[in-house]
Amino acid sequence: MTRSGAQRGKADMHLHTLYSDGTASIQAMLDRVENRTDLDLVAITDHERIDGALRAREIHDAGDYAFELVIGEEITTRRGHVLALFITERIPALRPLPETLERIHDQGGIAIAAHPMAPLTPSLGTRSLRAAHDAADPRHRLDGIELMNPSAAGRSRRIARQRLNDELLDLAAVGNSDAHVLEGVGTAWTWFPGSSAVEYRDAIVARTTRPDGAFWSNRHNVDVYRRQLRAKARHLRHTLRPTGEWR
Repeated sequence: MTRSGAQRGKADMHLHTLYSDGTASIQAMLDRVENRTDLDLVAITDHERIDGALRAREIHDAGDYAFELVIGEEITTRRGHVLALFITERIPALRPLPETLERIHDQGGIAIAAHPMAPLTPSLGTRSLRAAHDAADPRHRLDGIELMNPSAAGRSRRIARQRLNDELLDLAAVGNSDAHVLEGVGTAWTWFPGSSAVEYRDAIVARTTRPDGAFWSNRHNVDVYRRQLRAKARHLRHTLRPTGEWR
């Protein structure tokens, strides 16, 4: 049974917390998913680290949550951002794309192009997407592509992105919120058969996923950036004067 009561489950596999450039603590993020969404599955995907996701798993395992949680990371490769899901160890940034994809798959993870072809955010471009598609080694290929991302990065070039996947790439199409603030969680999602993490992964392999959601307003995008600056100042204060767990 899905939380929404629909025949398919809902997954938002691109969430950021105070462990990177998000504005919400781990506990607040989990509470938001539980109490204010009908998501069946989420992933914490902070930039260049998985310690926040591991902490989220500790809290999740100790609680009584109605949704499942996956460990993830948003990795900055030399060609742009890639989401790594179902991983167990951090993958280093600024490595060549084929190496990053190989490291993800060697951990048993899946690799998804985050907001591809976006001009203002580090993103895989058309050439990189084509190269991954043509790679002889299957470990150097992508598993999915984020076709719905409600941010300004996701809105840009969305038609070209869809066309490229339809005409050539044939990757599992997903939607994610890329949320950096609590109210962004669940504003975009992936429909998939079932409701569990295992079933989501199977759907990626079978390409039976479908993206959905709504784009953010320009006002919301500006507000997110403003709140991220405040969070960065909070990071700095805590670095200078640690005050216990706050993320």
